[in-house]
Amino acid sequence: MSTDQPDTDQPDSHQPDGGRPDADQSDDDRPEIDRTLLATYLEDHVAGATAVISRLERLSRVEEIGDMREPLGRLAAELREERGAHMATARDLDLSLSRLKRVAAVLGERVARLKPNGRVSGRSPMSLVLELEIVRSGLEGKRMGWVTLREHADALGLDVARLEHFITRSRDQADRVERLAARARDRAFAPHLGTTSADDA
Repeated sequence: MSTDQPDTDQPDSHQPDGGRPDADQSDDDRPEIDRTLLATYLEDHVAGATAVISRLERLSRVEEIGDMREPLGRLAAELREERGAHMATARDLDLSLSRLKRVAAVLGERVARLKPNGRVSGRSPMSLVLELEIVRSGLEGKRMGWVTLREHADALGLDVARLEHFITRSRDQADRVERLAARARDRAFAPHLGTTSADDA
């Protein structure tokens, strides 16, 4: 084959046209992964999931929210699965994750319960709205965590289909929480919701 005729069948992976690199691109051309940064990133997402799980588990025990308890408990179970997926990823990549951030996340969530809620005793209806807003924010952060891992899936040897599943599920989870939040907002400033136990918020 003549060397002075350009090959027009394959795109040039180095052209700044936004195209994907060739499938056979050498590993040397891929960005290097800093394992310490990756471990820290996974630690942060595991800790964040732990805090949201703790909040959801507590909410699922609050009798005053009625039929919202079951879907919130189910969401907590789904987040435990996803937290386990992050930890399994770390094990597969031979990364060590510290427990300190997880412990701190749970303690921080418990301290947050001590904030004033506008009631001398019992649970304020405003509290549920605020807590669901916090959960909704946590779900968005979780979704972006899966998106980031998907962007580096090839370099890390991760299952893209599984990551896409978690991204899609995160959107569905956020939609479900928003529907619950819409119900809670209707009675956010009601004069009375009732009393509850040590889980007052």
